[in-house]
Amino acid sequence: MLAAVLSALTVVLSFLEGLLPPLPIPGAKLGLANVTVMYALCGISLPCAAGVTVVKAAFALFRGPIACLMSTVGSLLSLIVMALTHRFLGDKLSFVGLGVVGAVAHNMGQWMVSYVLLGSAMTYYAPLLLLLAIPAGAVTGLVLNVVYPYLQHNSLFRKG
Repeated sequence: MLAAVLSALTVVLSFLEGLLPPLPIPGAKLGLANVTVMYALCGISLPCAAGVTVVKAAFALFRGPIACLMSTVGSLLSLIVMALTHRFLGDKLSFVGLGVVGAVAHNMGQWMVSYVLLGSAMTYYAPLLLLLAIPAGAVTGLVLNVVYPYLQHNSLFRKG
């Protein structure tokens, strides 16, 4: 049930983020739905985070098949990198650091898809994506920093 609640929250956050004014870089978003993935990873389990990630990527189908492909690759790469980082660094890395690591991996996953689809013209887009990943990941990490204690004290969001 917890994975379902987090997945629903992911869809709501994705929808609400779509209502925000666009960022100056085409196709760029803050990635607020990643807060639920990071919570699932750090507060619940990797399988729960994987389930939330799949729902997050599937929601991108409403934006079209290319958006879904880019979201899926970016989200899965982000989850893998965050899971490895969390596993090996654990409490040595803050949620902000984890958010930045996840955002960089997500943006690079999306960039790889666009590079395969569009070719070398996308080479010059990578630095912009990396620069955007730092503040975007920091924002998601800060949000998780604020809500994590509340979620841990709410029986709906605790494992067990």
